Amino acid sequence: MAEHVERFNPAKELPIISYGLPYEDAIAQHLTTTLKRTRPYLLVSGSLSRDTDVVDRLTKRLKAAGAEVAAVTTGIRSHTLYEDLLPILAEFRSTKADSFVVVGGGSLVDGAKVMSYALANGVDSHESFESLAERSGTNGGPNIKHSEIPYMCATTTLSAGEYSTFGGATNERTHHKQLFYDPSENAGHRVIVIDPRLTLTAPPSVWLSTGMRAVDHCVETVCAKDPKPEATAAALQGIRQLIPALLRSKKDANDLDARLQAQLGAGQSMKGVVVYDVALGGSHGIGHQLGPQGVPHAETTCVLLPAVLKYNARVNKDQQKLVLDTLWDEPIVAETLVKQGKLDRETADLGDALDVIIRALDLPRKLSHYGIGRNKLDSIATISLSDWMVKTNPVPLDTKEKILEILEQCL
Repeated sequence: MAEHVERFNPAKELPIISYGLPYEDAIAQHLTTTLKRTRPYLLVSGSLSRDTDVVDRLTKRLKAAGAEVAAVTTGIRSHTLYEDLLPILAEFRSTKADSFVVVGGGSLVDGAKVMSYALANGVDSHESFESLAERSGTNGGPNIKHSEIPYMCATTTLSAGEYSTFGGATNERTHHKQLFYDPSENAGHRVIVIDPRLTLTAPPSVWLSTGMRAVDHCVETVCAKDPKPEATAAALQGIRQLIPALLRSKKDANDLDARLQAQLGAGQSMKGVVVYDVALGGSHGIGHQLGPQGVPHAETTCVLLPAVLKYNARVNKDQQKLVLDTLWDEPIVAETLVKQGKLDRETADLGDALDVIIRALDLPRKLSHYGIGRNKLDSIATISLSDWMVKTNPVPLDTKEKILEILEQCL
């Protein structure tokens, strides 16, 4: 298969998406020619480093292309903890690396984004991370320097964070997950490499749940407070690719075409946020604060999204119907909704349909699965109030009681 290269945003030269080549060839080619960098710092998932020869294979291919690996970190913990990033920042500086290459999942991608921003702003402690988070935002804040270190990603999951310049990292001392955002046109991500073979090492629950995270991007884009036609079209295309592909992957984990379609759909899922500037809502916003409570990043969608949709239906029922009709029009999805969910097209709502799909993928649906009971809801709701995606939910979530109403449905 020949390489296929396309712009993520047709109006901008970068980032580009590459698929069709083996990941090691695409990375080596684009690092040295597109990015013109020769001393990458590799961030590789723990499972890939343990179970495959990805580090050796990539190191050799990079060397043949004239690049020398500065250092390698294999795996970081979920939710991208400050205490995991700080040693990498120190090593990056000491080895004089000039770029990040990520081969792995969402925590590593978030790490590369946050660290690129952190390197530009001299971050070297928990306190300086917190200071940067406070000053980060749509205008860059006072005394902010923009990222100069590029990163490229070959991902093994479907969360699709590699398409945005938003990065999340958690202060493990406070259990508060912060969003870091560099608004610069040249910030960070430059090349996204897609190779479905790499995804075979991802645990099935991770592959499928991160796929639902990408579905969440699509759904909240269509159902946004201020929807945009171009964004809605891209998101509905993402749904048409993602959900049938996830159901196919569940049936046959080795279906590489299903995995490729899911990866391409995940890219579509981010166009609303990144290209068309659509604000997401409560599923993402509350989900950011479920993570530090022990809910894996992508699985927050499985717990929250149906409940958020039911809460928001009072103001965006017509938008939700666009998604619902798209689901029913896909034969493999419709079969699942009828046979496994006993749903009727005329009476089921979008929250019901997604509940059936999540359960068909054998993913957790309730907070109780993680040992989170009613006694923890108050603190989760309180800290969620400060998340900017909570503030852009279609129904204003401006009081703790409103967030608690959603969380109660998730017990």
